[in-house]
Amino acid sequence: MSHEGIGRRRTWPGFAAMVATSALGSFNENFFKEAAMLVAIEAGKGYLQGYGTMVFTLPFILFAAPAGWLADRFPKGRVIIGVKLFEVFAMSLGAYGLYTGNWTLIFTMASLMATQSVISSPAMNGAIPELFPETQVTRANAIMTVPVLSAILAGVAGAGFTLGWKGGALSGALHGRRLVMFIAIGITVAGFLTSLGVPRFQAAYGNKEFPWRGPIDTLKALYAITLDRLLAITVAVDVLTYALGSLQIQITNQLGLWQLHAGETMTGLMVVAELAGFGAGGFASSVLAKGPRWHRALWMAMGFMAVSLCLVAAVPMLPVRWRMHILLALFFAAGAGGGMLLVACKSFIQVRSADATRGTVLSAVNFAIYSGILLSGPAANFLNTHIRPTTSYGILGLASMLSSLTLFFLLGKK
Repeated sequence: MSHEGIGRRRTWPGFAAMVATSALGSFNENFFKEAAMLVAIEAGKGYLQGYGTMVFTLPFILFAAPAGWLADRFPKGRVIIGVKLFEVFAMSLGAYGLYTGNWTLIFTMASLMATQSVISSPAMNGAIPELFPETQVTRANAIMTVPVLSAILAGVAGAGFTLGWKGGALSGALHGRRLVMFIAIGITVAGFLTSLGVPRFQAAYGNKEFPWRGPIDTLKALYAITLDRLLAITVAVDVLTYALGSLQIQITNQLGLWQLHAGETMTGLMVVAELAGFGAGGFASSVLAKGPRWHRALWMAMGFMAVSLCLVAAVPMLPVRWRMHILLALFFAAGAGGGMLLVACKSFIQVRSADATRGTVLSAVNFAIYSGILLSGPAANFLNTHIRPTTSYGILGLASMLSSLTLFFLLGKK
C-alpha cells in the first residue's frame, strides 16, 4: 500500500473520532442549556437566562491563557480525553441539579462546562492541522460543520420534547427532568468513549512555561497576532462575524414573536434556516476559499451576508402570504455567508499559526470572540428596546456592507 493510503487509514478514523466527540459535546451542551432555560421560564425565573449567559462566557475570557498552554504543552489528544472525563463529572452534577431544581448546582455545572469548552476548543481545533496537510484543512473543517450543527439543532429541539415526556413502557410515569438527566449523562459518557479514538501526537512545545498572568498573557498573544497583517485581518473578520451572529440571534426572537407575530415554531425555523445555510456556506468555503488568493472570498461572503441582512429590513413591505417564505430564504442566505466566513477564517488561523504556539493563538482568538459576544448582549438589549427588529437588521446589514468594502480595499486586489 502507498504511503498516502496508509496515511488515510490513520487519519480518517482519528478524524471521525474527533467529529463524533465534538458533535456529542455540542448536542449535550445545547440540550442541557435549552432544558435549563425552559425549566427556569416555567418556574418564573426567566431572568436567570442572563446570568447563565454570563457564567458560560466569562471562562473563555479568564482561562484562555491556561487553555492555550495545555494545548501546546501536552499532546492535544490527551487534553481532549482529560477534558471529556472531567465533563462526565460536571454534567452529572448539573443534571442532578436540574432534576432537583437546585440552581446552585446548575450554575456550578454551567461554569465547569464552560471551562472544559475553553480547554477543549484549542486542543480540538489545533489537532486538525496535525492530522491533515494544509490543503485539506478547510475541507476537514467543512466536513465537521454538518454533524456539529445537526447536533446543536437536535439538542435544542430535543430538550423541550424530553421535558414534556411523561412516561413510557419502560419507565411508567418517568418525569421529563429525570429523562433529561439520564440522556445528558449518557451522551457525556459516549463523548468520553469516542474521545479515546482521537489521535495523540507528540506535544508541540513540551517545555512551555505556564502563563501565570492569565488575561495579560492572552492580550500579549493578541498583540503578537497584529504583527502578521493577514492573520490580524482574518482574526478581526472572525470576531466580527461571531459578534454579528450573536446580535442577530438575539434580535430574531423579537422579529418573529413581537414584530411579525409569527409564533414560536416559525421563529425557531428562522434559526434552523440560518444554521442550515451556515452548513452550506461552510462547504462552499472549501471550494471558494482556496489557493494563495483564498482571502478574496472574505469580502464576497461578507457582502453576500450584508445584502441578505439588508433585505430582511424590507420584509414587512411584502405581501403576508410570501413574507415568511422569503424571510426563511434570506436567513438561509445570511447563514451561508456567515458559514463561508467562519470556516475560511478558522482554517487560515489554524494553518498560519506555528506548531509550537497554535494552541495559544487559538485560545487568544477565542478570548476575542467571546469578548465580542459578551458585548453583543448590551447592544442587542439597546436595539430591541429602542428600534424595530427589521430596522436593526438593516443596521447590521449596513455594518456588514461597510466591512465588505473595507475587506475589498485591504485584500480584494491582492
